[in-house]
Amino acid sequence: CSACAAGTFQDKEGQVSCTGCAAGSFQDQEGQSTCSACAAGTFQDQEGQISCTNCVAGSFQDQEGQTSCSSCAAGSSQDKEGQVSCTGQEGQSTCSACAAGTFQDKEGQVSCTDCAAGSFQDQEGQSTCSACAAGSYQDQEGQTSCSSCAAGTFQDKSGQPSCSECATGSYQDQEGQSACSACAIGTYQDEAGQTSCTVCAAGTFQDQAGQESCPSCAAGTSQALTGQTSCSDCAVGSFQDKEGQTSCSTCAVGSYQDKEGQASCVLCAAGSYQDKEGQETCALCSAGSYQDNVGETACMLCSKGSYQDKSGSPSCNKCRDELTYTTYIEGSVSADDCQGPLLSFKVGKKGETQFMTNTGTISVKANEQLDLNAESGNWIVRHPNDPYREYFIIKQGDAEIHLDTGVTEWLLEPMIGNVFCFKDVEGHGQYFGGYQTKDAQGRPCDDGQYCRNSYTLEMGPHCMVNNQPSSCGIPTCVWDVQCSAGDGIGYRGTVNAATEKSKTITCQAWNKDFPHVHPEFHPSSHNTAAYGVGHHNFCRNPDPNNTHKPWCYTSDFWVRWAYCDVPTCDATLPYFEQK
Repeated sequence: CSACAAGTFQDKEGQVSCTGCAAGSFQDQEGQSTCSACAAGTFQDQEGQISCTNCVAGSFQDQEGQTSCSSCAAGSSQDKEGQVSCTGQEGQSTCSACAAGTFQDKEGQVSCTDCAAGSFQDQEGQSTCSACAAGSYQDQEGQTSCSSCAAGTFQDKSGQPSCSECATGSYQDQEGQSACSACAIGTYQDEAGQTSCTVCAAGTFQDQAGQESCPSCAAGTSQALTGQTSCSDCAVGSFQDKEGQTSCSTCAVGSYQDKEGQASCVLCAAGSYQDKEGQETCALCSAGSYQDNVGETACMLCSKGSYQDKSGSPSCNKCRDELTYTTYIEGSVSADDCQGPLLSFKVGKKGETQFMTNTGTISVKANEQLDLNAESGNWIVRHPNDPYREYFIIKQGDAEIHLDTGVTEWLLEPMIGNVFCFKDVEGHGQYFGGYQTKDAQGRPCDDGQYCRNSYTLEMGPHCMVNNQPSSCGIPTCVWDVQCSAGDGIGYRGTVNAATEKSKTITCQAWNKDFPHVHPEFHPSSHNTAAYGVGHHNFCRNPDPNNTHKPWCYTSDFWVRWAYCDVPTCDATLPYFEQK
């Protein structure tokens, strides 16, 4: 008999042919009575075959004698032929599970796919990867987990490969967050990706959340603390002219501020002052004082010859006649403090009363009545034809004088010297005979006595106030002291040199008879009182019948006497010192 060929078999005797091996089996030798089943990991889908075929990669067969292989299920793979599983070993019967970090969503695959960036897989044999949750990220493929977003960053979406930095004006102080927090009021952040916010510095503020800067405090405001939501207005009495300041400045002396939140202070107006810092008002100058400038720290007393009876004044009121009136103290508060001559007169029986405060001429018709009354001080009534010989005096307090003569013009002259000021400087007002009955402070003299200086005290004319001597403040005369008025009879100045032919010669003392004898003009009670002659060598005019201005006996043997170079009084000079 013939041996059965490879791929066939015959298990019975006396047969005329051999039978092909069934599908799922093979026979690689001749003359065999059986076929062999295909091993696991292989298959044969045809009859009469001498071998089996390995399962292709991506499939497996875990049983013998099979006609086909099974594809690896999703989540497993096989990259080799003839495998029974995904273990990579030939002849296995199952597929291998995808490792953690990979996946396979299709059947019959030879490998697994890495999880994409932004996803992960922490288990084996999975058909999908999980997206990274919000607040986390993964920037690499094939990973088994996601990383939390670092502090200062966030991720508000899932499946992301990175985190975003917190924007300016926000922060995040924890890891793995899906959002950033806005900076609170009073804070700011000017950089991205920060874990905290910065408190606003002193001099700045922030009243809104989520800001990248703090505004500076405006002029007129300040902030001394950090992390504040507002600035404080400068208080009254203070100011701030710059932005971003931690404090306000007090108003300087001479200024004020009565409103809050101001960038400057207001200068005190004329008539007011402020001698302290940080004030909300200025003080008015009191009565008797004034201030003509703005921004001053003090007021000035009204000078002699002026007064102010109101507060808050930029100037003082002049007495009724600047030349003949004065006040005996500075800071007078009433027109009543003004002292000076006042004559009332009326021309004709039906004429209106008029007033005179200085030298003047009154014209009348022949035999027309002229009524004169010395309201204040003494007045000289002079005949215009011979004013220094024909005159008479009306005194304060005398009865009204009625003139009814053929004279048509009268010269009226107030007696200023030794009535409203004193002339005898060397005697400190010894011959002063005015009508003042108050001391320099305005206090009444005891028993209504007049101010006098009979004992030549250095304080000058005074009176007793509360049984104590008190100066009356009587000023020194200018007329007949610094200049000579009229014929010089009243001159009481201190010029002691005469001029003869352009030569200046020192005067001889009146109480001396050398080099020139002069018995008629020695100091005597009459000569001293009437002409000012004394134990001195000052120029005088004790001989008005023959001389017309101050003179003296000279110390030159060859020049007996000569006129002195004494200025003549005129309207350019005040009657008395206004110091």
